[in-house]
Parts: sequence; structure tokens; C-alpha cells
Amino acid sequence: MNFKIVTNIETDIFYLIINDLVKDKWKIICEYDNEIFDKSIDFDFYKLAKNEKIILLAWDNWFEGEIKAEIEILKELAVQYKFDLKFNEPNFLQDDYIIERMKNLLKFHE
Repeated sequence: MNFKIVTNIETDIFYLIINDLVKDKWKIICEYDNEIFDKSIDFDFYKLAKNEKIILLAWDNWFEGEIKAEIEILKELAVQYKFDLKFNEPNFLQDDYIIERMKNLLKFHE
């Protein structure tokens, strides 16, 4: 699969994308746990899935949102939400083991 990471997604757009994907039957596989005091304040993370497709989303209050997905999905999101595809150096999603490293901070949904 041809995964790319888009960076610098504005906060409002980042959360709108997540809400709309969930409405469109994307399932939240895991997310930064709501019990952690800085969720959506300093950091946030989601893994979504639909029809064997995966999207990872990470956000922090300094660099805003990152989205890792197949390039076709990223292009669709960029058109729908009117953002530029910026492939700058990511801060989180370049780590292929991010979920494993963060597992104690994540809430897994069944």
C-alpha cells in the first residue's frame, strides 16, 4: 500500500474530518484515551478503519494535525476539506510502531 503522511492540518479541519469519517461508517479502532488529562489539549490520536482501509490521525497543539493514509484517500480528503497536501516532516506518524509504543495511553474499541 502506498501510505503517505500529510502534515499541518488545521485543528478545526482535523476534528471535522474525524467526525465526518465516523458518520460515514469509519470505525474508531483506537484513540488517545479520554481519561488522559491532555486529550485534545496537547495531543490526540486516532486509528480508523473501513473496508480494509486504515487512516491514522495525530494532532498536537504545536504542529496541528497529521494524517497517514493511502494517497488516494488523502487526495479525496484534501478536495473535500479544502486543504493543501503538505508532506513535511511528520512528528508522530512516521513511527510505524506508534500504536505499540502508545498502547498504555490508548483506548481500544471492539
